[in-house]
Amino acid sequence: MFSFGLSYDNIIRLFKVFPHRNTLSSVRIDRHLIMETDNRSYIVLSVMVMTALTCLFSIGISGNDFWWHVKAGEWMVTNFSLPSVDVFSWYAKENQIEWLSHEWLSQVIFYLIHHTTGEIGIYLFSLTSACLMAFLIIRRNKKFLGLSILLPAAFFLPMSVLFKLMFYGRPHLFSYFLIYATLACLYHYRSNESSKAIYLIPLIAFFWANLHGGSSTMSYILCFAFFVTSSFEFSIGKLHFDKLPRNRSFAFLIAGLASILALIINPYSIEMLVYPYSNMGDSFMQKMISEWSSPDAKEYWQVFILFFPLSFVSLGFMITEKKIKAVDLLIFLFFSYMFFRSVRFGVVFYIASTFFVFEYFPVPIFAPAKKHANTLFYVVLAGLLILNIMGISNTIKTTRENRLISTVLESRFIELVKKESPKRLYNDYDFGVSLIYNNIETFVDARADLFSPHNLRDAFNLANLTNKNSSIKNEQFTPEILINKYRFDAFLTRSGNSLAAYLRERKDKYEILLEDSDTVYFKRIFHP
Repeated sequence: MFSFGLSYDNIIRLFKVFPHRNTLSSVRIDRHLIMETDNRSYIVLSVMVMTALTCLFSIGISGNDFWWHVKAGEWMVTNFSLPSVDVFSWYAKENQIEWLSHEWLSQVIFYLIHHTTGEIGIYLFSLTSACLMAFLIIRRNKKFLGLSILLPAAFFLPMSVLFKLMFYGRPHLFSYFLIYATLACLYHYRSNESSKAIYLIPLIAFFWANLHGGSSTMSYILCFAFFVTSSFEFSIGKLHFDKLPRNRSFAFLIAGLASILALIINPYSIEMLVYPYSNMGDSFMQKMISEWSSPDAKEYWQVFILFFPLSFVSLGFMITEKKIKAVDLLIFLFFSYMFFRSVRFGVVFYIASTFFVFEYFPVPIFAPAKKHANTLFYVVLAGLLILNIMGISNTIKTTRENRLISTVLESRFIELVKKESPKRLYNDYDFGVSLIYNNIETFVDARADLFSPHNLRDAFNLANLTNKNSSIKNEQFTPEILINKYRFDAFLTRSGNSLAAYLRERKDKYEILLEDSDTVYFKRIFHP
């Protein structure tokens, strides 16, 4: 099992770590005998990852969804309440569509940061969060850096790129830390008889339900995974179930049940228990939103950034001679499944796998080398310091150019829409975030879970001139049927999509008021 034709001896020879043909027993090293680590390797790798993050973040961060989260937080603080019905969409207000803001506490936090410190505050919050998570992960694996910096560096440096892509002003940023905290408590309790960390799990679940309820189910799913794998004692090949005393194994079950109760302590009560499953079960929404799509191995950057950690951990399982702990394998399989469902779980897989990623690599593969000279150590740190200064300098330049947080729409389109004041604006899904931030009511926007049961399919069909699961019988698809159904009086859409081409050809009905290479605004000049 997990061998796939690869033996320990073959892998060791591949890495050329044997100076002579020694037997396996003569070179095996027990990691638990390693009492001290080479702090220089730990310091260099930590600074290296932080430097990479500083340089990568210096070009600015994504504003995807951020702007509407800020506006939602502003509404909550101003009104000192949570909206029960959507307040940002003219369509939703007309139809009294319920809005379950499962991220309300994150939105309030983002608004307060942005209100008091501006864009630079959100930028620094995102960068600091990425650096802190990287530090926690590296710190947890510090003992392996005493063997060699090479293998950990190969795993952690690509992580910096993924962190750059995913650590920005969105509620999932909090979920990353809550996932790490949950796993840290569970692993600590499992390996230490005197640990009381298990009692923190329900508290973590409580914050999870209010910061980012959409992923809060993992608080009890992980507890149940630890309960199952600690309730039996047997081995199958390399796989080993290690049974804990009944009172300790049942603590995982009790923590899971307590977490379920803790998740109910939120403004939406028991609805929060059901929401994540209904959200994950919406296949149309997941296909429409790019970050919910499955990873694509045909994309080279995804192979390097997303598939690499999966392959790295799998290799450790395949070549190990140690017994594979059932809980490690179950956590690996669970987060692998989530990753293959959606690219947004790439960071989550990285975080979860760091709790065991190096445990199964044979120690000789770490190829311990001679101590580096102090001179080389300080030269490397000096080089990294220079790169940090360059990254900070580029951040200042990005700030001056007003590119610190990206926006979807240029200001001239916002100004035009405000001037025209359409009552029933059609907008592309991606444009909704900028419209909401600028107090312009949307047809649809990034809150896909809110619109999916109602008008999201029609918005998609109209943008692409398709007829997939439309709300009306329109076999040959006539765009005017949908246009008249919603009585649109203006259109803000992508210049290159099918709807723009359709409207552009009908100059007697639709007038272009503003267009650039990416965006076009049409005014409807004829109403039947």
